[in-house]
Amino acid sequence: MKTQQFKTGITRQDFFKTAGKGLAGAALGAFALGGDPSEVLAKKAVHPKMQTISEWPLAKPEELGLKSEVLNGPLNELLGANKTGAAALIVKGKLIWENYWNGFGPSSRFDLYSAGKAYAGAAIGLLIEDGKLQIDEPACRILNEWAGDERREITIRNLLTMTSGLKLDYEGFKAVPDPTAATLTAALERKPGTVWCYEQATAHALCPIIRRLTGRQPIVFLRERLLNPIGAVETDWLRSPQGDCLTWRSVLASARDFCRFGQLFLQKGKWNGVQLLSEKFIAQATVNDPLLSRVTTDPRQDDFRRRGYGWLMFVNTNGIWEGVDRLGYGFLGAFHNICLVDPVKEMVFARLVTPEDQCHHDQYENALDVTDKGTALVWRTVLSAFS
Repeated sequence: MKTQQFKTGITRQDFFKTAGKGLAGAALGAFALGGDPSEVLAKKAVHPKMQTISEWPLAKPEELGLKSEVLNGPLNELLGANKTGAAALIVKGKLIWENYWNGFGPSSRFDLYSAGKAYAGAAIGLLIEDGKLQIDEPACRILNEWAGDERREITIRNLLTMTSGLKLDYEGFKAVPDPTAATLTAALERKPGTVWCYEQATAHALCPIIRRLTGRQPIVFLRERLLNPIGAVETDWLRSPQGDCLTWRSVLASARDFCRFGQLFLQKGKWNGVQLLSEKFIAQATVNDPLLSRVTTDPRQDDFRRRGYGWLMFVNTNGIWEGVDRLGYGFLGAFHNICLVDPVKEMVFARLVTPEDQCHHDQYENALDVTDKGTALVWRTVLSAFS
């Protein structure tokens, strides 16, 4: 959210130039082809549990008790004035409204920035359900590079809640050519489990954990287990020059596919009658973790973010979004790329700003890009459409 625009060691321009293609998805495909061909097959294969119709069921707003004049008026104006490229609203499993600006459309993909952390969290949820991980076990069981010093105390819960204690260094981390290597050698700044600090190496540690436990990149693992089954087959992930998914940022998705991911959470992990993601995991991920009530906040960061954090997503347990139900939660990224989930209204809303093939995202700064007030304003505007 209103933080910095994170970049990898390779610039977007060089990334696309190296790939020889204009879209990040094509560039990622080149990475996959250059490594494990199964990554390409995993994307294209038809999963036996995947829904046969890729489009959302449609309904008019009034059929579900919403007012079109609010969606096409105040909401449309708010989003259009703040550099939105795509937006979609799902209510009770039906697509009731969407809009696109500046030539974008339903198939356009956007860089979700830190909203992508929730996808990494979902992969951890799968591994916990599979019995390959436990929430409070030391991460050094998998990341043995951390076993020889105080980093051995960092648990999986610490990684999901941003309480790892790893050194906060935005500028340094975004400039490293190999974020995985940088994560495995990252210095400890505080005792794990004592301070909340939104820090990028903490989230990227999930990449080698997932890769080592599954033998596959996180995007491949998620395609097989979640994304293909829910029909989000075009979702991808920005990679490092070494080919690792950047689990601290930058899932690439359309508004509709972002909504599919949110709808999976709203449905407590179930899709077409099949339990894809643990209901228990979702219940824990979408509330403020009890650990966060016992820790302090890094003085360089806002305390409301600690009070509004779940497992790699923001949550309204403690009312950080005024006028929004306490059960609400959202996947939030820089430039206000967001997916809001409201269980009471059975609603999923996605707003996307930064296109995947855009080299200069700084031009997309906008007034809504504030974790608490900007998100609450959008949410309340959507809610005002309900009769």
